[in-house]
This record gives sequence, structure tokens and C-alpha cells, in this order.
Amino acid sequence: MEENQKRRNYMPIGSGRLLNIKVIVDGIEAYEGMVEDAPEEIKKMKYYKIEMGSPMTYYVDTSLED
Repeated sequence: MEENQKRRNYMPIGSGRLLNIKVIVDGIEAYEGMVEDAPEEIKKMKYYKIEMGSPMTYYVDTSLED
């Protein structure tokens, strides 16, 4: 089974509050800052993996998007 077939998406990134985040989309850093200040397109993306830390890092694979 390919790596992306094992992945599944979870909640939208914007569902978190008062978090300092970094968003990696398809291996490229797309945003870093407070979740409330993120562009709407970033907030709507669903993540497949989170790394805890400061900032919390959210990973997005656009091939999994609905």
C-alpha cells in the first residue's frame, strides 16, 4: 500500500483555538503564526498528522482533500 493510501484526514486546521501553528502542505511550509490569523483557505484544510511543540506543526496532503 502506498504511503498516502495509509493516511486519513482529520479535522480542519481552523478548529483549534489560541494555537501558534506551522502548516506544511505537500512538503512545503505554507503558513506560520496564530491559527486565528491564518487565511481562510488554510483554516479549511484538513490535516493528516500533527507534531506537538511550539509551534504545533500540521501536515496536509492535498491529494487526500475531498
